[in-house]
Amino acid sequence: MTRDEILLMKAGRNLNICVSEEIMGTKVVHDEIFGDMEIHDTDQGEHFYGPLTPYSENLSSAQLVILRMANLGYPEVGLWEDEKRPEVICRAALLAVLGKDKKEKIPKKRPKLYLVPKVRD
Repeated sequence: MTRDEILLMKAGRNLNICVSEEIMGTKVVHDEIFGDMEIHDTDQGEHFYGPLTPYSENLSSAQLVILRMANLGYPEVGLWEDEKRPEVICRAALLAVLGKDKKEKIPKKRPKLYLVPKVRD
């Protein structure tokens, strides 16, 4: 997902799914009866299902995104605490995750080292 794609996302199903999978660490599946469901994993390896949380449509749900990002060590969450628009919080969180992924993928420049033969006396 690119920066421009994230910025164009509107509040709703697609943004909620992206936040759920990329930030909250769940998998989203569509059930014929129950609709979109999040699959949560427990520490014991068990799975439980719940309805897709409306992260981008509900401020209380967006606060969970802020909490998750803080637990993951993103310092920019302090800038979002007073934000009242849940879709803005969700897009900012996705952009932060995208930015971290790009930083990790940039190869570090290595110094050019040359072997110099030892000079004999």
